[in-house]
This record gives sequence, C-alpha cells and structure tokens, in this order.
Amino acid sequence: MEHSCCRDFATEKSRCAADVQHLLEKYPQPVVYEVMSELLRREMREQFAGAYAASQQSDD
Repeated sequence: MEHSCCRDFATEKSRCAADVQHLLEKYPQPVVYEVMSELLRREMREQFAGAYAASQQSDD
C-alpha cells in the first residue's frame, strides 16, 4: 500500500519533470540548468540559515 506522501511526491516529481521539459524546449539547456542551479543554491542557503538560526536560539 502506497502512502499519500509518496503519491504526492510522485505527482510533484511528474509535474516538475514536465515543467523542466517545457523550459528545455523553450530555452537553451545551459540557461535552464544555470537558473535551476541558482534557485537550488538560494533554497539551500535559506534552509541552512533557518537551521543555523534555530540552533543558535537553542544554545542560548
């Protein structure tokens, strides 16, 4: 039996793949990859900053 979170992830993954495919049809591959890389870097920085701030508060 599949969990709903797995179905949700599969649905989101499928949508994301379709979105990426659409972007690759519209823009050159290096442009799409560079933009995706930058968005991922930003997301990782925000997550790290949040986790770091939370760890500093728990240390106080």
